[in-house]
Amino acid sequence: MKALSLLLAVLCGLAAGCASSSKPDKPDPKTINWSERIGNYTFEQAVADLGKPAVTGESSEGRMAEWVMRRSPRMSFGFGVGTGSYGSHGGVGVGVGSSVSPPPSGEYLHLKFGPDGKLTEWSKIRY
Repeated sequence: MKALSLLLAVLCGLAAGCASSSKPDKPDPKTINWSERIGNYTFEQAVADLGKPAVTGESSEGRMAEWVMRRSPRMSFGFGVGTGSYGSHGGVGVGVGSSVSPPPSGEYLHLKFGPDGKLTEWSKIRY
């Protein structure tokens, strides 16, 4: 009986230890005050917080990166009805179509980092 009690206590301790060691949640880019981070936030911190950017670029002025915050739906649907005639003959037609590649649209977070790697400018862009 003592062995069973000891085993049960050990299992409860392990379960409690595993439950308390979860990773902290990543910050929500929509709620972050980016103006406060200018001058002390680095590209490496941004990648750790937001993940890999969708677009990056470098120049002598520093580095630019863009993260997708929200994408618009990429599917459109169309329906059409038409009639036609040629001489004494006539016809009616119905058409259905869809597209899966309209121009990209959505909301993006655009961050610029100076040559020292610190955040210099930010903006939210909608396409």
